[in-house]
Amino acid sequence: DLLHASANENADLFWGVRGGGGNFGIVTSFEFRLHSMQRQVLGGAIMFPMSKARDVLTLYGDYGPEQPDELQLDLVMAQPPGGGPAIAGFGVCYSGDPNKADAALAPVLGLGTPMMNSVGPMDYVELQRSGDTDDPRAVAGYMKSGFVTEMPKGLVDALVEGFEGHPDRTTQVVFQQSGGQIGRVAPDATAFAQRDAMANMLPSVGWAFGSDPDAHIAWCREFWTHLEPFTHGFYANDGDSEASVENVASNYQVNLERLTDVKNRYDPKNLFRLNANVPPTV
Repeated sequence: DLLHASANENADLFWGVRGGGGNFGIVTSFEFRLHSMQRQVLGGAIMFPMSKARDVLTLYGDYGPEQPDELQLDLVMAQPPGGGPAIAGFGVCYSGDPNKADAALAPVLGLGTPMMNSVGPMDYVELQRSGDTDDPRAVAGYMKSGFVTEMPKGLVDALVEGFEGHPDRTTQVVFQQSGGQIGRVAPDATAFAQRDAMANMLPSVGWAFGSDPDAHIAWCREFWTHLEPFTHGFYANDGDSEASVENVASNYQVNLERLTDVKNRYDPKNLFRLNANVPPTV
């Protein structure tokens, strides 16, 4: 069936697809409500040597809940292949009053002299595309995912002490910032329940397609065993196929029962199951 879903039409489906993964069908189009903004933003990266990683992580935990909504900071720890220098720092996008940008970034720059600071005025779409690549040579990868609500010392220790580069792979941890308006929505307003998240923590490894990935994947899995205890659920779209049925169910938190009701109505035979699956009631 072809259905339209909105707050006024098939409202239960509209609620479920916003955080319920691909459990109910295939969405062929979205209509988004946008907000106005200046096309030019301040964007780029501020990076420090890996020796500053503890300071970078601690600042992220302290400043993240307080920083203005107009500032997006994504924390990055990375070691490139081939033995290049490891770095720790921030991807930056500031879309507020340019006169307040220095104040917003002052805590970051207070960490010391960065080894790289590329932040400057740029077109928002240019910034959005800056991580794209048109290199036809394939790179394979493996990733874990989990939400964190704070940056305790134990997590900082696990990240710094466990991080290990390799000459044949890219090794990195990225924290995608949450908070802000995301956290001002009730956990049951949509199917996405992790409204208390400070960031989505994503450790990953990448290697040349066709080379043996086993050692790299094994390292990432072992690294994750020390990080996962600090997480509170995961982003369903990251699609961790290794998550148990119980972990997937608990990940939907207060919304699981309602999601099951939506599943029973729209997909009682569980056709759409290759995801963070909400099984129908048998």
